[in-house]
Amino acid sequence: MNAVVLKPYRRPYSDPIVVKAGDTLHPDFAKQTDIDGWVGCTAEDGRSGWTPRGWMQRAGEVWRITRDFNALELTIQPGEILDIVLKQSGFYWARKSTGGTGWVPCLNVGIARTV
Repeated sequence: MNAVVLKPYRRPYSDPIVVKAGDTLHPDFAKQTDIDGWVGCTAEDGRSGWTPRGWMQRAGEVWRITRDFNALELTIQPGEILDIVLKQSGFYWARKSTGGTGWVPCLNVGIARTV
């Protein structure tokens, strides 16, 4: 599915959390966000970022991620074309036509309609 960027967005950090399925997470449920479905987490390597709550699973006292995850967000400008890979809690995982993949807010892009 293709989308066009309607509003600019700047990546807020350059080295966010990256985890593989089964890795341990340290969630901070007290950390607040205005976007439902995301939890601030820290990985074993110390990198942090917002993580989809639906991709986390508790096993006793330990939290694990259920699938590979990278919190990298894309910097985007109006008019850029994106290939949308998946949607999760108000964000798209997208691929830029010029290269690069990452998360972008759904509100900043419009889905291209086919005729």
